[in-house]
Amino acid sequence: MSRGKSKREFKKKVVMGTGVLFVCACLVALVFAWNEKPTDVFTYIIPTAGGVFAAAVVWYLKAVQLENGIKIQLGMIKKLIDLGEENQAEETKERIIQKMKDKTDTIIDEALEPTEIQNF
Repeated sequence: MSRGKSKREFKKKVVMGTGVLFVCACLVALVFAWNEKPTDVFTYIIPTAGGVFAAAVVWYLKAVQLENGIKIQLGMIKKLIDLGEENQAEETKERIIQKMKDKTDTIIDEALEPTEIQNF
């Protein structure tokens, strides 16, 4: 059964949700300021919501970049197979798989490195 609505990807839901959260924080702060209520808490909420939204956008762009790279490489392998060059396609496939494993290992190693915090 297919629905009339198409399902959104998880990545898009995260970006949209964090964007809505950021916009709502800004709007509530504006309403509070308009009604001359205390707005001290928004000095923490707005930058935090904006930072989460920015991190979600960067994460989304990196994921899309990786997906597009994989699609291009798979298309190249399919084209080689269509041209009748199975041996070259198999070699290319193995090379691409090794590059993806190396890239994944590099990303994991970078993520596990402790961050330096400067003391002022």
